[in-house]
Amino acid sequence: TGATSIQPRGDEDHFDLSEAEVVFQSAVDPFARVELVLAFPSGESPEVEEGYIATTDLPGPLQLRGGRTKSTFGKWNLYHNHQFFSIDRPPVLSTFFGEESLTTDGLSLSVLIPNPAGLYLDSITEVGAATHGPAFNSGHRGLTYLEHFTAFFNPSRDHTLEVGATGVFGETGPPEALIAEVNAAIDAGTLPGTVQPQDGLDSRVVGFDLTWKWRPVDRNVYRSFVLQTEFLRSRREFETLDLALRALTTATVTSDGGYSYAEYQFRKRWRAGARFDWTEFPEDPLARERAVSGILRFHPSEFQELRFQIERVTRNDAAAALAGGDGDETRLFFQWIPIIGAHGAHKY
Repeated sequence: TGATSIQPRGDEDHFDLSEAEVVFQSAVDPFARVELVLAFPSGESPEVEEGYIATTDLPGPLQLRGGRTKSTFGKWNLYHNHQFFSIDRPPVLSTFFGEESLTTDGLSLSVLIPNPAGLYLDSITEVGAATHGPAFNSGHRGLTYLEHFTAFFNPSRDHTLEVGATGVFGETGPPEALIAEVNAAIDAGTLPGTVQPQDGLDSRVVGFDLTWKWRPVDRNVYRSFVLQTEFLRSRREFETLDLALRALTTATVTSDGGYSYAEYQFRKRWRAGARFDWTEFPEDPLARERAVSGILRFHPSEFQELRFQIERVTRNDAAAALAGGDGDETRLFFQWIPIIGAHGAHKY
């Protein structure tokens, strides 16, 4: 299968082929299958976005995956770009994990938990090395450990509710700005050459997610509603340069963020939604950003989608400095996504 999206660049007033994806899926034998997702971002080198082998015949309610996967952190982190509800990803995910979400090279074990109530309870444990990003960017790529728990409820024939909790723990390295500041101080003679930033500081992110869906059985093709929200908290150690002490000092920053998205399907091929975002920045506890978006989606068929989005972003002075000096701004987006080839049913 293949998916391509065409949209305006976020920082310029013109159109861009944002990304093309090619997906290969195949059964290895009766006991395993392989999935490979190749991404071709505009102006960048092709990359393996996901590539893993998954078991299909382990005893009991178990599944093991090995390779590169999008980490099972909450809900939105699992989506590829063409699966988004909106054109851009929620800012909190970009701020905490980077533009390509939290991705890990390693192993993942999924367990369906038996229980007397007959509920769908799922536990996913992941161990691996996270790809480079804001939360886990240690140069030696130390291991990250993730645990995700999901509970699924079906209160009526028209309603479903899913709640989840996630925690991921690992190590972070020094940001590029700190490395540049330390090197400049050493070159200027104001700092001993033996002073070097640490490459194994603790970093952790926890999150909670909730998804409520309404889809009337007798009109499920024409009417539906979804409400999805996530809350994230980042707790990271970081170092700052104290020239008076001629040393690096360590502190801990706690940052919060999240989003809420609501979408109503009012006709067979039309959906309208709104998203509210808020985020703090792990590298600056005083920086804060908020955004409100309106989204309109049109599906001519299951193989094609057009999206329209207007977004209003507000930042305080500290966040504007991190965003290159941009304070409040209004952004308009249009995206056109064609999908070719056979593809499986969408995940819940």
